[in-house]
Amino acid sequence: MSNNVKIVSRLSRKTKINIIIVLFLIFIIVVVLTSINQIKDIIEKKEKVAELEEKLNWYRNENIRLLALEKSLYEEEAIELEARKQFNMTSGDELNVSVLVKDDPSAEGSENSTGSSSEKETYSDSDLWGNLKIFYNNEIKEN
Repeated sequence: MSNNVKIVSRLSRKTKINIIIVLFLIFIIVVVLTSINQIKDIIEKKEKVAELEEKLNWYRNENIRLLALEKSLYEEEAIELEARKQFNMTSGDELNVSVLVKDDPSAEGSENSTGSSSEKETYSDSDLWGNLKIFYNNEIKEN
């Protein structure tokens, strides 16, 4: 009985081949489009890498320039000048001289009657901690 049954398709053999070809072409088109998208992403990332490398080179050159500037600040003359200016230091057999000015006793009496003596203190170029103390007493402690 099974030998007598014949399956008849509604579509012809040519139509089936055409459908298979169309499906294969659609598959190829989808693969090509996704490949183009991936290639486009790769190109964009390469451009970004090139841009970042250029930025990195600029920062490296800037860093080298700043290191050269820093190194020039550590030359002997620059160190000596900063030591004299900031820390009131001397070199060799030089003497460090400081002048103390005593206030007039009559001025002190009038100062004590009007308020605190910290209002008359002045800042100096070579005494950082003294300047901070004066600032604290005048500006922060009073407020």
